[in-house]
Amino acid sequence: MYGITSHDIKAIDTKILYQKKYLTSRFFDFGEETKSALDFTYSANLNPKKYFAEMNNRINSIFDYAKDLGLKPVFITLTAPSKYHKKNRIGELKINPNETAKALTQIYNKFTSLQIFRKLKKQLGHGLVYFRVYEPHKSGVPHLHAMLFLPNDYILDVKKKFFSYFTDTQRWNNNKKSIDFKYTWYNSAGGAVAYIMKYVTKTFKNDSDMSTQHASYWYIKHNIRRFLCSRTLAPVTIYRKVRHFFRKEDRDYLKVSELIKSNQIKRLFDDTTYSYMYYNHESGEVEDVTVWQKNSDLILQSRIKRNDTFKLSYKKKEHKKALKVFVSDFEKYSFSDDLNKFILMPVVPSVLKDYQLIKYFRILDNADIDTIDYTHYGLVRNEMIKRNLLEEEAMSLNNYRLPSTLTNCQGGSHVPMSFIVPDEVIYDVPYI
Repeated sequence: MYGITSHDIKAIDTKILYQKKYLTSRFFDFGEETKSALDFTYSANLNPKKYFAEMNNRINSIFDYAKDLGLKPVFITLTAPSKYHKKNRIGELKINPNETAKALTQIYNKFTSLQIFRKLKKQLGHGLVYFRVYEPHKSGVPHLHAMLFLPNDYILDVKKKFFSYFTDTQRWNNNKKSIDFKYTWYNSAGGAVAYIMKYVTKTFKNDSDMSTQHASYWYIKHNIRRFLCSRTLAPVTIYRKVRHFFRKEDRDYLKVSELIKSNQIKRLFDDTTYSYMYYNHESGEVEDVTVWQKNSDLILQSRIKRNDTFKLSYKKKEHKKALKVFVSDFEKYSFSDDLNKFILMPVVPSVLKDYQLIKYFRILDNADIDTIDYTHYGLVRNEMIKRNLLEEEAMSLNNYRLPSTLTNCQGGSHVPMSFIVPDEVIYDVPYI
């Protein structure tokens, strides 16, 4: 069934057994409690209970999020055209199920990028909310199930687009009987969430159900992901690292997402540290705690030591900041350890605010000719023109060269006339 042989089952069981032995031989000491690396593994194959619990939490959290927005669930089924079902002389599929799954993903992404979904994104302020799972036919060819969350007034328009798009011979070449679009849930026990969970549950190994057991081997053999969802809430990689701190919260996945959005959970030092800022009602103060921190020494030890226990030690990395000296708004020095001296930091016109840019341009415009960098001057002048702070045409930086004669200078300035802003332009520029 599903193209799984007894040899496949034996090879996969052996592989999983060795992986579990490796993970259970690595221990972490938390004082009164010791856990193995397997306890921290989110894998549908190695730790299915932990993976299923997290996935169930994600599904319920996204569903609650969509419900709060007034979105309605729509369930679609998409099968692969006949060319993906063809077999060779020995009964094997000509196109590997993994390639078919990729083709289904690609056509699904193209469909959800149509103009109607771009309009929806503009209306909602974020992308499409969805769940997506793959399920094998008995032949081993995958088909796709997805639950989309749409505003009520979009459902029928999306349904029309769905059938016209996937029955088009130039795009996907399916017939209407092989695809499905369901948007009423009156006869479904448990509603939309129970409906999608029915398909998700089939992806896990079940010793009492031989068909489900073979399906779990199919996902492993062909390296096909069981469950995917939109990036509506917090990235799973972050959620897994900080969830222990919020495990007492209802729908902690939704809670973590809200905290990241409000910038209460911050990602620091190239994602090596996550901190949580919150108001402590008991002390009446705002507190900032580190909820996760990468420990490279721990990772290294866990790869080397076998059948050994070691304590977790979290040491905050020290990031040395360069010593800087500010003489004025535009004259800043930074100490270089290599040169063992302070060096002048360049002024970047594009990062200056309008009033700073105007002030800096005037300084250069009135500077002595021997001290000015003409290429830099041209860069500043072009930035002024770009922001409509100077009514002239931008020129190539190659045109900014030291002139042979210094004539037609304005007032006491030693800068050539071609580099001076006319009085009527300067005085029209707002000065803060």
